[in-house]
Amino acid sequence: MSDDKPSRKPARRRRGAWWQIALIVVLAAGAFYAYAERPWEPKPAAVRVEQLAIGPFAQVLAVNGRVVAREVVSVRPPVSAQVVEVLVREGDAVADGDVLVRLDAAQSLTLVDQAQAALEAGIVSRTQAQANADRAVALGDNVARSSRENAELALSAASREVERLQAALAEANSQLSQYTIIAPLGGVILERNVDRGQLVDPQSELFTIANLNELEVATDVDELYSARIRTNLGALLKPVGDTVAQHGHIVFASPTVDPSTGGRAIRIAFDNPVELPVGLTVNANIIVAEMEAALTVPRGAIVTEGTESHVMVLQNGIARVRPIVLSDWPADRVVVLEGLAAGDLVILEPSSVADGDLAVVE
Repeated sequence: MSDDKPSRKPARRRRGAWWQIALIVVLAAGAFYAYAERPWEPKPAAVRVEQLAIGPFAQVLAVNGRVVAREVVSVRPPVSAQVVEVLVREGDAVADGDVLVRLDAAQSLTLVDQAQAALEAGIVSRTQAQANADRAVALGDNVARSSRENAELALSAASREVERLQAALAEANSQLSQYTIIAPLGGVILERNVDRGQLVDPQSELFTIANLNELEVATDVDELYSARIRTNLGALLKPVGDTVAQHGHIVFASPTVDPSTGGRAIRIAFDNPVELPVGLTVNANIIVAEMEAALTVPRGAIVTEGTESHVMVLQNGIARVRPIVLSDWPADRVVVLEGLAAGDLVILEPSSVADGDLAVVE
């Protein structure tokens, strides 16, 4: 047993030496971390920035509208009658004056026949009066003066009666023509609301016809920006489904704002002819103003409190509040009038830092 005791002491000493080495390593690592990271010192925040530059800029107002035809007409009958024939359908192209619908005109035809018969009888009477007047003139002094005057008066009365009957026949024919409904303009039938056998009256809308040669975009502008809108302003028009915008310009701006919606109605014409279905949605970007040199910032970088606005700028590694004056407009970028200059580094997420914080570019 005396031989085992000396062998245990070196083992205990070796274990103690390893613990000491491990402790030294941990302390050295901690010292290195403290030296490198300096946890007691504030760390700069990593921020995304944009360096401002002056360049061309366009103030654009984005609105949605729908395709409409410049000329649209609702066709209604001038009389009450039953429909006997419908000659067109939705989508048909018609020319000005084409027959669309025929109504039952039996009663009107009777009136025309009666007026025609009365006119023919009046013409016969006038012919007889003309013959009597001619005979009285030919007899000269062999007939009494009163007889000649009576013959002339009878001829005059017969002539006036013929004129009256001619006017009555013309009126009867005019009434008859109202039973044939014709197209008031050339275009395409957008809607058909009538069928054969239907009883219609002047309140019935039979068709909607549109001239599709000149299409426009109908929309409205919020009253907040309506004062900036005027005719001839350019626009970029992108129909739904298209990838390329087409050029257009404002051809109509309502002189009033609708009090119920707060919108000002406008019409935008395509600069080049297009073939689009009426009612299609169109994304319109109205170019309100174009500037050759402007300083702009992203809207998300602006903080507005009450009537004051500011941005956060990175200056010598420190985030600073910078008050600004801007020309506000509903767009992704806003024109800055005062407070910033070209080359300034604007922090894009101003809520990520406070005034005086250390910051570095991400």
